[in-house]
Amino acid sequence: MTCRAVIGCVLAIALGTFLVSCSPSHKLVSIQVTPATATASSGTTTQFKAIGSYIHPPSTNDITNSVTWASSNTAVATIIPSTGVAMAVSSGTTSITATMSSSSGPIVGTASLTVTGGSGGGLQSINLYPSNPSIPQVGQTNQFIALGVYSPASGSNDLTNVATWASSNVAIATVSSTGLATAVGCGSTTITAEYQGVLGQTQLTVSCTAPPTPVLQSITLYPSDPTIPQLGQTTKFIALGVYSPASSNNDLTSVATWASSNVGIATISSPGLATAVGCGTTTITAEYQGVVGQTLLTVECNGGQTLQSITVLPGNPVIPQIGQTTQFIALGTLLAGGQVDLTNIATWSSSNVQVATVSNTGLATAVSCGTTTVSAESQSIVGTAFLTVSCGPITSIELLVTKTGSVPGTVVSSPAGIDCGTVCGALFNEGTGITLTAVPTPTSWTGCDQVIGGVCSFTVEPDLTGGTQKQVTANF
Repeated sequence: MTCRAVIGCVLAIALGTFLVSCSPSHKLVSIQVTPATATASSGTTTQFKAIGSYIHPPSTNDITNSVTWASSNTAVATIIPSTGVAMAVSSGTTSITATMSSSSGPIVGTASLTVTGGSGGGLQSINLYPSNPSIPQVGQTNQFIALGVYSPASGSNDLTNVATWASSNVAIATVSSTGLATAVGCGSTTITAEYQGVLGQTQLTVSCTAPPTPVLQSITLYPSDPTIPQLGQTTKFIALGVYSPASSNNDLTSVATWASSNVGIATISSPGLATAVGCGTTTITAEYQGVVGQTLLTVECNGGQTLQSITVLPGNPVIPQIGQTTQFIALGTLLAGGQVDLTNIATWSSSNVQVATVSNTGLATAVSCGTTTVSAESQSIVGTAFLTVSCGPITSIELLVTKTGSVPGTVVSSPAGIDCGTVCGALFNEGTGITLTAVPTPTSWTGCDQVIGGVCSFTVEPDLTGGTQKQVTANF
């Protein structure tokens, strides 16, 4: 008789007869728990060991950390399932078991532990707080606290920093040595805190619910109710949005639409830069998504507003024909520094009203052929420009205005002709004085002779000698 391909078969020859053994090798047959009988005082620990007995060949082995430990009465004693360390809780007797699975069924070793009342307090249980919490989003955290219940009661029961923390599913959440859980994935996991063989546990859920969209509640402007001492000086505003729920992305300065209720007192550009142009107060507003924030701006003008000089622009314009007009502006330079637009408050005059007249807003109208000096006076300071009514052939120049940047805006001209979208043009007589106004105020202009308070002014002349076009760009 033979036995093929069987591991562990031993062929023996005895008394001329073939004896064949086909038994499995190194098979666990029993578990011995030591100490078999133990006594402990309440609040103390006992280390149990499991010794496994094997056959083929006969041997024993320490399998303490390979078996599953259990206590039949956890009110008397608890035991760490993986290490065999038992914690005596209260008086009584409990059975300690060590179990290991085998092909023929579970193999169990037993011992007895008797707990006697001790003088010290014993840890009865551990409660985790908060109980069964939920973390809305991956990456967010939850701080657990472990509080021990002792018999007799103890005032020192915060075990948070001494307990051993664990998560049953680290793909859902991890937990630090101080009980701080961090969401890793969506689902549920059991958070445990172990101390002196006593376990406390609770369920943690990572719900992965979609966060609510922050809604803008209000806009606050900073600084609040500021004061600008002098004309021509500036102040920078910042607009911060208040959202519900709160949002860290709340600086609206560059995206809000800025405005001044009285542009004769102060103008304001799209990034929130206010410039004083007159004395008094104005309301500065910032609007975004239909929500408006506002604050009061005061231009004090308490001294230091003495004019140093006045510049009249354009400097030497030409009106080709009688009846045509050109717009002048008056720019004042202050002794204390800064500039101010005096166009609407200066006293205007023409040295030869038979050649041209000028209105109280600086609009000159040709009456006959010739020359005249146009003057703007304020605080006894006079600025002048030389105006010619040529009565010669009319040369038309095409004015092209281009808008650049990411913010939409509009551009209009005085005298009328420009009122456009992205690119527009109009024909003007060479030598005509033009002012371009844009909403919102551009961050920069190119092609202007002068920019005052965000307004572009120039005399219409071709960009190239002998040419027929002039280009101006407004960048929003």
